[in-house]
Amino acid sequence: MNKIFNHSKLIIVIIFILTAFFAYQLPDLKINNEVDIFLPNDHPSRVANRRMEDIYGGSETMVIAIDAKKSTILDKDNIKLISELTDKLENIKNVNDVKSLSNADYIDGTAEGLEVAPLAKEIPKNSQEISEIKRKLISWDIYKGNLYTNDFKASQIMIKLKAGVDIKAKEDVYFKIKDILKGYKQDDLKFYIAGSPAVTVLLGENMQSDLKRLIPFVILVVLISLYLSFRNLGGVVLPIMTVLISTVWALGIMAIFGINLTMVSTVIPVLLIAVGSAYGIHIISHYYDEIRSSKGELSPQENKEIVLEVVTKVGKPVALAGITTIVGFGSLATSRIMPIKYFGIFTAIGVATALIVAITLIPAILIVRNKELKYQDKDDKQEGLLNRILMGLYQYFSKRRIRVLAFTLVIIILSIIGMSKVVTDSILVEMFKKKTEIRQADKFANDNLNGTNILNVLIEGNQRGALTDPDILKKMDQLGIYLKDNFTAVGKVTSFADFVKRMNKVMHYPAETSSQKKKTTYKQDSSFEENTSSFSQETTSSFGENSDSFSEETTSNFGEDTSNSSVKQNSAEVKIKGPSTEKLSEKELALLFNQALLKAKELNLTAEEFVELINKKLNYQGEAYNEIPYDLDKYNKSSKEQLSQLINGYLLMYSGSLDDLINYQLDPSKARMMVQIKTASNITTKTIEEGVDQYVEKNFPKGYEVTVAGTADMSLAVNNLIVSSQIRSIIVSLLIVFIIVALSYRSFVAGIFGIIPLAISLLVNFGLMGFLGIKLDIGTAMVASIAIGIGVDYTIHFLSTYEDERREADDLEVVTKNTLLSSGKAIVFNAVSVATGFAVLLFSNFNPLVNLGLLVSITMFSSSVASMTVLPILLNLIKPKFISKNSRVEDNEASATLN
Repeated sequence: MNKIFNHSKLIIVIIFILTAFFAYQLPDLKINNEVDIFLPNDHPSRVANRRMEDIYGGSETMVIAIDAKKSTILDKDNIKLISELTDKLENIKNVNDVKSLSNADYIDGTAEGLEVAPLAKEIPKNSQEISEIKRKLISWDIYKGNLYTNDFKASQIMIKLKAGVDIKAKEDVYFKIKDILKGYKQDDLKFYIAGSPAVTVLLGENMQSDLKRLIPFVILVVLISLYLSFRNLGGVVLPIMTVLISTVWALGIMAIFGINLTMVSTVIPVLLIAVGSAYGIHIISHYYDEIRSSKGELSPQENKEIVLEVVTKVGKPVALAGITTIVGFGSLATSRIMPIKYFGIFTAIGVATALIVAITLIPAILIVRNKELKYQDKDDKQEGLLNRILMGLYQYFSKRRIRVLAFTLVIIILSIIGMSKVVTDSILVEMFKKKTEIRQADKFANDNLNGTNILNVLIEGNQRGALTDPDILKKMDQLGIYLKDNFTAVGKVTSFADFVKRMNKVMHYPAETSSQKKKTTYKQDSSFEENTSSFSQETTSSFGENSDSFSEETTSNFGEDTSNSSVKQNSAEVKIKGPSTEKLSEKELALLFNQALLKAKELNLTAEEFVELINKKLNYQGEAYNEIPYDLDKYNKSSKEQLSQLINGYLLMYSGSLDDLINYQLDPSKARMMVQIKTASNITTKTIEEGVDQYVEKNFPKGYEVTVAGTADMSLAVNNLIVSSQIRSIIVSLLIVFIIVALSYRSFVAGIFGIIPLAISLLVNFGLMGFLGIKLDIGTAMVASIAIGIGVDYTIHFLSTYEDERREADDLEVVTKNTLLSSGKAIVFNAVSVATGFAVLLFSNFNPLVNLGLLVSITMFSSSVASMTVLPILLNLIKPKFISKNSRVEDNEASATLN
């Protein structure tokens, strides 16, 4: 030490040059919170997402949800506004496609075959044209919940981004949308911007806000804490200088290696400032203790000797505490969640830097200042108060040892109960506060529309044209119905099958007479005419069949005695469009209703469902053919191959684009189903994925591979990794701490004593999470490793001082008191500094970081208290050999024998 600190000025110069170098790198740091970077490159969910984007292009979509408070979205002024917005949004750079009420494709039948045209070709001028748009929307429910709601009070504009755009491009698109919407502020309409790209952008924006506010805040808090602890300029400046240098070094190295800042990384500066001060605090605390004990003036040489003595005496526990802290954070490097992995690595680098700077720069500065020091009496009064508190703490607990241990056992039991209540669910959008704009937007979209969370189901055949097979298309359609019926969170399932059904329907519009005044006549090929004719006969005959059996039901439905009712039989006729134009009597109409009702799976039908059954019965506008062509007899085909050719014929006539859903416009071999979920909960996503897997395994034909992909699946994958990463990091960090302490004291028992306070604080942490309803997410997953990495310092410093005092005295009461008066002060200073530093996170924009700050502050309290109460009680009761008075003598004798 003496040789090293003979070059104190050189040490100072080198450290400041390196700090300047790393500070120069800081502008290169970039912020990125996209879901895929949370996973390793080779993770199956990330691989599946890349493959999906390679086939179908980018899938990330921002959503502008529109809420019409007074009117409806079908008001002509609102349709005009949506049309104008759509045009402007299409011109934004890096926007691939925009779909809205004004330009969405509508498939209709014409004399030539299929017609694909926008829902609203022109801005409607009157109520009739508005009604026509409404008719189109109702006639094809693919846009229900996306472009309109049941009450026509809400709609949305879906903005699909180009594939592979980076976070900067997403930010440009988001803020351009915001600028455009500013020009359309109205009392009647309210706009919400939602979707995963918007969440990603706002995560970055709020991160910058956090860094700008929290770093100065935590510096101020630590400065105040240090001042109250030392009441001395050196005790304030030197520790804070250490942590600022270590923070610059850690972030500078991140920039050099091109590691992006994420929401998790926001904690690094706060953590290093709060934690890194500990090593300086212990050195400064012992340094001032030595100066006070001198009771007089000190020459520069005497000052240097005191510095060297402090470094020699405190160096071992400080270095040991630093190493175990590095291990605690370094254990996070085992995580497969990449931001947590990098957080662990670079926090460990920052702690290592703080340790090196504390045991080199601080002593060097204390030596270089080279002036006489004088002991000041006022410090006695300040120290006296803390000493009295520590002695009061000791006297209280020393007389109640059994009670303390019993109380500790109760806390452990309660904590285990609380642990069972912990829920793992890391939801990106719920990281924001409830009142934030993005949370409100997400809530509106999920409550009123089909949902912003997208799960993609990918179906791959083994040959070209495999996805025109009616067997797989029918099962895809049934899978969509199954998901919608069995999972309340599923808002919509959109697939290639929906378009096949629509094309099949419009190509089977029944022939209509001129008296119905329909402007467009429909021309079908011979097979269509045959099918229509056969269906017409079937429908006509069905009216006659079983009419007697239905008469009683009809009577009961329309009144016991219809002849006496106000509605007289045959007094009115209803004109119905069907396979042929007929006039139905009221009795026949009632019969039709009852027959349609027999087709229902359940009797609690909505009006919409009942009308659909009637339409199917009458084949109104081809509704009887709103299905996947599957029945060979119905379609007058002799094989499934011919049905497949029929479907390919539809695709040949279809002039729109299906690139989002299939890989080839003709003879596709791959298809995608998009499942919209009304919540971002990973627990819900997991149950839906399990439902998909079970349905596919039982029902899908052989020869097809089905996988899931997309943002929802990657978010679930991150969620699944949290638990495994948490368990792994806890085991690794506790094991390594145990090994380090055991090797340091050459005792297995020492290792156990070293982790007891940590185990207690971890149990308290998870118990509180369960009772307070705090989820285990991307933020709180780091609490355990942070608690171990920092909390072990208190145990090590107490054990080290206790060992020194134990060699000097046999009276354990004296040993414990002296230990508390020495290390106890440093432990209190350290715990208060770290806890108040992390408490700054309570003012973060992100809920996980607020929870992280709360939990770490609590664990600092619990681990420091356990180190100063439970640990000395166990040491005094058990009297382990590794820390006995004769342990040093035995070590010396063993060394001499070996020599």
